[in-house]
Amino acid sequence: MTTRRTWSALCVLTQLVGCAGNGDGLDPSGRPVSSGGDGTLTADFASIQANVFTPICTACHVGANAPQGLRLDAANSYGALVGVASSEQPGLLRVKPGDAAASYLIQKLEGSAATGARMPLGQPALPDSTILVIREWIASGASRGTVASDKAFTVQTISVAATQIAIAMTRPVDASLVNITTVTLQSLPTLPDEPVMIAAQIAVSPVNDSLIVLSPKVALPPGRYRLTLRGTGSAALADWSATVMDGNGDGMPGDDYVQTLTVGGAP
Repeated sequence: MTTRRTWSALCVLTQLVGCAGNGDGLDPSGRPVSSGGDGTLTADFASIQANVFTPICTACHVGANAPQGLRLDAANSYGALVGVASSEQPGLLRVKPGDAAASYLIQKLEGSAATGARMPLGQPALPDSTILVIREWIASGASRGTVASDKAFTVQTISVAATQIAIAMTRPVDASLVNITTVTLQSLPTLPDEPVMIAAQIAVSPVNDSLIVLSPKVALPPGRYRLTLRGTGSAALADWSATVMDGNGDGMPGDDYVQTLTVGGAP
């Protein structure tokens, strides 16, 4: 059994620039709220979440200011990892289902990544047996496991980079409804000018059917942007059971989702 001390190092899954979460997911003592992990690690997402991400990694990776925008609490971690491009190496996915060697997470843990130091930063390398368990989960398809059918169909988490915006939904998305009219991105100028539409390719990820990937045709310069997901009208975003998106989080389908995003440390 891998020791808890060893697992503490996994908090730095990607290049860590600071521990700046806003406190969401912490108990009154400032420690992550436990999800009931029993310390026995198995090669499935629920076990990794319960025994690694929630009790250990959310000490840093929690809240709106999580390092690299990587939130690893139970509500956000899967959508921030699987099918999402690395912020250090945009050509690689943090977790690429079925291909552990090409997953940036594994490269960082094994010390083979082209950028930065081996993870965990400043700590002993994880034992081979620990990395093997994570490899097995990825190689077997990096499944999320069972998703509650009564959960609202809405945005789970958003990962923002200059070359890609990854929008994780709570359930698989009807890919036929994902296009430039239902998912839009606009730049928000500092002067009182009209927002400018950003040209982008938009599609459901081929490796994560709950992830909408927006890839700008030109890398986004630092600034503020408005992301809109259409939850109203005849062509609103919906899941495969035709449940329309709950855009405003009121528990009822049929509303647009509008969010202001920041790229490159812009104010």
